[in-house]
Formats: sequence, C-alpha cells, structure tokens
Amino acid sequence: MNSSLHSPHIIVGFLAASMVMGVLHRRLSSSGSFIAILYCLPFTFMHEMAHFMVALLTGGRPSSFSIWPRRAGGGWILGSVNSVPTILSAAPTALAPLVWLVIAYYVMVLWNLRPAWVPEYLIVVVLYACSAACTPSWQDIKVAIRNPFSLILWVGAAYIAISFEVL
Repeated sequence: MNSSLHSPHIIVGFLAASMVMGVLHRRLSSSGSFIAILYCLPFTFMHEMAHFMVALLTGGRPSSFSIWPRRAGGGWILGSVNSVPTILSAAPTALAPLVWLVIAYYVMVLWNLRPAWVPEYLIVVVLYACSAACTPSWQDIKVAIRNPFSLILWVGAAYIAISFEVL
C-alpha cells in the first residue's frame, strides 16, 4: 500500500471533505420536506445502527431503535437509539457514527486494490453514504460531553493505539 495515502495532507483533506458533506447532509435532513426525509432514510439507518451496535458492544444496553421521523421543536428528529450510558459506553456510543469515517477512509485508501468487478461508481456511493452517516448530531455531542470520564478514557485508548500503531 502506498504510504503517501496516509500522509497528514491526505487525511486532513479527507476529513475536511467528509465534514462538509456531512454538514450538507445534516442541513438537508433538517429541511423537513418529505422527499429529503426519504432520501436521508438509508443514512439515518446507518447512523442509528452505529449507535445501537456500539452500545451493544460496550455494555450500554440499547433499549430502543427508531428511524421513524418525528417533529421536535422547529425541526425533525430522523432517528434515535436509547441506551444506558456507563463509563465504558457513553462516549463511544454517542460518537459511534464517526466509525463510518474510518470505513470511508479505508475504502478510499484501498481504491486501487478493489476487485476488477467492483465498479468505481459503487466505491463513490459507499464513500458518500459513509460521509452522510458519520456526522454526529448535537444530541450526540452533548451526550459525549456530559460523560467526560468516558470521553477521556476512550481518547486515551485511541491515543495509545495510534501511538503504538495498533490500528
């Protein structure tokens, strides 16, 4: 694999492009039009499934999963997952959709290693879907911040894993 693909410029560019796409998607989903909500449904499913799976894997005991849109104040809530936040589960569950960024990054890095039968447009669709599903909501960010010990624990674990090239 080409190590230039792991250069800071490529990673920062990828993250910036993904964040822009995620913010645009978030704005589209909050527009409230029926077509926009239908369009966002698969990305909402991916986003909420990330919360659900990480809560399940970290002991957060997820109790509900919904992708049924509902009005809240002046906007829309397109989906939700309820779980029990613990020191091990709060931060990773709240920020779980960011896992889609990691998947998208490796899809991009491994672009040239894909099997010949996989068309390029399919890879672009996967990149777009991951970028659309990865953006944490304000509620997600609030949950992560409300549980600082969980956040510190997982940021420390990620730092150690990256420092020792475990990932």
